[in-house]
Amino acid sequence: MIRLFSSNNKKFLKSVDKSEAELNRFLSENWNDFFPQFKFIKSEFTLDGNVRSKGTAGRLDILAFNPKSKKFVVVELKKDFDKNIRNQASDYKDFIEDNFADIYLLSTQKYDVELPKFIEISKDNIELILIAKEYSHLDVDKAKKSKGEITLIRYMWFEDELLLIDYLNNDPLELIEKENTEKIKKIKAIIDNKPVNDTITEIDMFFHKKDEAKRLFLIFYELLKSIAIVEIEAQQTKVKVEIKEQSFSVVGFSGTGPRKAFLQINTNIDEITSVSTIDIDDRVRPGAKKKGSLGTERYEVYLKSEDEIYKMFDAIKAKI
Repeated sequence: MIRLFSSNNKKFLKSVDKSEAELNRFLSENWNDFFPQFKFIKSEFTLDGNVRSKGTAGRLDILAFNPKSKKFVVVELKKDFDKNIRNQASDYKDFIEDNFADIYLLSTQKYDVELPKFIEISKDNIELILIAKEYSHLDVDKAKKSKGEITLIRYMWFEDELLLIDYLNNDPLELIEKENTEKIKKIKAIIDNKPVNDTITEIDMFFHKKDEAKRLFLIFYELLKSIAIVEIEAQQTKVKVEIKEQSFSVVGFSGTGPRKAFLQINTNIDEITSVSTIDIDDRVRPGAKKKGSLGTERYEVYLKSEDEIYKMFDAIKAKI
């Protein structure tokens, strides 16, 4: 059990109970001290409609905005323990998505909060901060797997208006320290003329002596990164790329052979077939077995130039 000793009073301070409303007011009044990385919009943010799938009120404890990720931030406060905490992320995500225009207009017009342009804000993703006295192991596990979209904070009130908070994940100080460490690594890598991270090192090794294949792949990689987080795994025969619900398998060539391609990117996105100027092979043949390939994706796309990379990206980006 956490105990707090006061050297001024020469005693252990007693923990006290406060209501959710008192917790809300305390955090709202001291917002910049607790959450300087987020822009405060409104406490008790109210809108017609249901937040919860089984609820009746369209009320958010606190609504904020993350300028870095360009996502709305919902802060949910619980006096004690909430058994339904694992369902709240999807409930709030749906509520923000369904009422995005109204929320944006209220934030900018009624509450006079300066936000990016309407089209620049993520409409189908939010960040959720849950503040409660305790959580289950399943809650903590889900939050840690949420890729930064769910933050759990445990709190305790003590006499003398002292509030103790404990980040169970996504501690901003740890994230800043991690970012600074990465910056130092990149600066050192530039000085030493070395690859800046493990991913690029793996790509360099995979595309060994296939410079044009590597160049085209890195263009494709950067285009994907402009949309969402990209996971890359350099395997023995291919590079596996995953973004949201889509996957790609990538193979490099030297530009020789019958297709004269530098890069093969396999995808399951049907829209790629609309690009008539790109060499595409469909592995599914009518009345025949599925053609073998490196990777599980249906379409094999053979790319010869930077222009074809951009055309492929334009065809698939709506699906990502």
